[in-house]
Amino acid sequence: MSGPSSPSSARQRRALWLAALAAVAFGLSCAYVRFYLRGGPRIIDATSYFLEARTLAAGGFSFQVPDPTASFRGRFLLSSSDGHALGVIFPPGYPLVLSLAVRLGAPLLLGPALGALLVAATYGLARALGQTTKVAFVAAALSASCAALRYHTADTMSHGLATLLGCAALGFAFNRDRRGAPWLAGLCLGLLLATRPVSGCVFGLLVAVARRGRGRDWLALLVGVLPGVLLLLAQQKSLTGSWLGSTQLSYYAISDAPPGCFRYGFGADVGCRFEHGQYVSRFLPHGFGLAHALRNLVVHLFTFATDASNAAPLSLLACYALARHLRSPLGLLGAGILLQALAYLPFYFDGDYPGGGARFLCEVIPFCQILVARAACDLRVGWLAPVAALAGFALYGRHGHEHLRDREGGRPMFEPDVVARAGVEQGLVFVDTDHGFNLGHDPRARDPKTSLLVARARGDAHDRELYERLGRPAAFRYIYDFGGSAPRLAPFTPSPSTRLEGEADWPALLERGSAYPIYFGCASRAKALRLYPGTAARFWVPASDGPVTLGWVNTGRTTTRLRVGWNDSPAVLVSADSPGCSALPITVRRPEGGTALLVELVSGEGALDFIQTSPTPG
Repeated sequence: MSGPSSPSSARQRRALWLAALAAVAFGLSCAYVRFYLRGGPRIIDATSYFLEARTLAAGGFSFQVPDPTASFRGRFLLSSSDGHALGVIFPPGYPLVLSLAVRLGAPLLLGPALGALLVAATYGLARALGQTTKVAFVAAALSASCAALRYHTADTMSHGLATLLGCAALGFAFNRDRRGAPWLAGLCLGLLLATRPVSGCVFGLLVAVARRGRGRDWLALLVGVLPGVLLLLAQQKSLTGSWLGSTQLSYYAISDAPPGCFRYGFGADVGCRFEHGQYVSRFLPHGFGLAHALRNLVVHLFTFATDASNAAPLSLLACYALARHLRSPLGLLGAGILLQALAYLPFYFDGDYPGGGARFLCEVIPFCQILVARAACDLRVGWLAPVAALAGFALYGRHGHEHLRDREGGRPMFEPDVVARAGVEQGLVFVDTDHGFNLGHDPRARDPKTSLLVARARGDAHDRELYERLGRPAAFRYIYDFGGSAPRLAPFTPSPSTRLEGEADWPALLERGSAYPIYFGCASRAKALRLYPGTAARFWVPASDGPVTLGWVNTGRTTTRLRVGWNDSPAVLVSADSPGCSALPITVRRPEGGTALLVELVSGEGALDFIQTSPTPG
C-alpha cells in the first residue's frame, strides 16, 4: 500500500489542488457573466461571434435572408452579390467551438470551461519548461485570479480560446516524452491559426523553436495544423469566393474608406473613417506612421502589465525573472511577449477597451504569469503573488470592469427573457442596434408565423415592405434604452412609407467602390450614405408607378455627376451643382418589375440621402 508521502499520493494532492484552482476560475468567469456582463455578450465583436456560432450550428458559414435584404445587412456582415446570403467576417476557429456549446444549449458556459482549462494549461506549460510544482501552482493561481482572463472567458470573444490554444501548443511542443505531443501541438496551432491568424503565426515560430532538433516530429506537427488551416480557407472560399480571400479585408474594402484603410502598414490612407472614425480623427489625422505605432506599442505593454496580474508593479517581476533566467527556456516566454507585441505594431488601431485591456496581447498573459511566479518563488514570496493580484484588482483593476459593466445601457441589447416574458414565441421583431440583431437573429428562422424572425428597424420603407412581404405577421419592436431603463417588447406595425434612407442600405450592394454612412446637417435624419468616387451601388426600390426622386448631398464645392439607371436599362446622367442637399428627379423609365436602381458616382464628392418613390414635397 502506498504511504502518505508516496509519489502516487503526492500526484493525487497536486491534481486536487489544480482541480480546485480550475473550479475557482470556472466559478469566477460564471460570476463575471452574471455581475459584469449581466447575462450575455456585450461588445459588438462578442455579439458578432455569437451570431457566427449560431450560423455554424445551423450548418454553414452564411445564412439566408429575404427581401428587402437591407432589413438584415449590417456591421461585420459580408453579403453575397444579391445580398440574400450573409456571413460574419471573423475567423471561424472560435465560432466553430462555440457552435458546439450552442448545440448543447449552453453557449455562455463555454468561456468558463475554457478558463478552467487555461489554469491547467498554464500549470502544464510551467512544468514543461522545467519549473517546480510550486512555481507552476503560483502561475495557475495567478491565472485563476486574473480579471482580464475572467472577462475573456466570460464574453463570447475569441481571445480566451486563443490563449488556451497558444499555451497548450507551446506546452505540448516542449513535452518531448509524450508520444503524441507533436500532433497535439499542431492541432492546437492549426485551430489558433483559424481563430487569430496573426497570433497563430507568432506561436508557430515559438513552437518551431521549442521543437528544434526534432526533425522527425515535423510531419506530425504539420498534419495537426492542417484541419485548422482548411477550416479558415473553407470559410474564406464560402464568403469571398476565393480560398485566399480575406473576409475582413473584403468587408472593409466595400464598407469603409479610403480604399485599403484596414491593413497592416503605414501611410496617409491607413485608418478606416467609419469603423474607427473617432480614433482616426483623434490620433491619425495625417495617417499612420512609426511614431503612432510606437505609441500603440507603449499603450499595449502598459495595459498588458495590468492585465497579466491585475497590478502593473506585480507584472514587472517578470523582468526580474528574465534577467536571472534568460538563457533557460523561460527566455522564450519573454521573446514570445515581445514577438506578440511587435506582430501588431504595424496595425493602426490599438484595440484596447475597458475590461478587455490589451486584447492583442491576451495570448501571452500566461507567459507573464509564469515569469512572475518564478520571480516570486525566487524571492521566497510565492504565496504573496496571488494575494497581491487580488489586491491589485480590488484597488485598481476593478474600475475598468465596472466601466464595461455600466456602458451602453449596462446590459445585453437583446435578451430572450424579455421576449419570453411578453409571451411571444413567433412573429417579426424589429431591433434598433447591431448588437441586438446579432444576439436576437436566429439563422434558421424563415417564417415569422412559425418562428421568431429578428430584423433591423430602419424607420423607412424597408420596414413596411418586409412586413408586407412576410404576410403581415404579428410584429413587435424591441425597445432598448441606453439610459439604463429595462428593455421591453411593444406591438409595432410599420407605417407605410415611400422613402428609403440611404444609410439604411449599408453595407451597400456594390458593383465596385466603397460606401459608408456619414453625418451631414441638411440630410434627412442628418445621415447619408457616402459613395467613394467611382463607386457604383445597387439599391432596392419598391414597385411603384410614380416617378423616383434621389436625395443627394454634394459634400464638395464642385459639381457632382451621377449615372443612374434601372436594372439593365439605359442610364442617365444627373448632376448636383451646388454644395449641400438637393432633390434630383430620375427621368429614366422604370422597366416593368424593376426594383434595382444603380447609382454610380462619376465625378465629384457626395452621399446618397434618400430614394423616394413619389415627388419630394415643396
